[in-house]
Amino acid sequence: MKLGYIDSLEMFLREINHILNLYTRSYLNEKNITMARFWVMNKLSVDNPITMKELQRRLLLAPGTLTGLVDNLVSDGLVERWRDETDRRLVYLVLTQEGDKLLKEILQYRTSILANILKKIDGLDVERLNSDLRLIWNQLKECETC
Repeated sequence: MKLGYIDSLEMFLREINHILNLYTRSYLNEKNITMARFWVMNKLSVDNPITMKELQRRLLLAPGTLTGLVDNLVSDGLVERWRDETDRRLVYLVLTQEGDKLLKEILQYRTSILANILKKIDGLDVERLNSDLRLIWNQLKECETC
């Protein structure tokens, strides 16, 4: 495998994500949601419920930053927060139905952007691309010495 192709792949993945995030930011502005709040909601949809500490670790955010984001999401009715009955130090978070609905709308918007672009590319095997990216993703998740 040639290093130049790997460098190129990394750059393209980064740039694709950047462009998709630019479109998403415009959409989020209409919904009065910041990108950081979207990231929190997205992570909550995958790991639901999750403790504040674990969410902080997974999103690589400072505790104060995450607290501010969560406070806003709670006050907007998009996230619910509660303390563990046996260990009051543990604070759990979960998306509300309203938060889940909004997140699905945002993810559908992002999916529609990709679908519109992928339809324009002749000969692209989207199923194969998805499978190959899943393999890379799984390897990165399991890699301890990367």
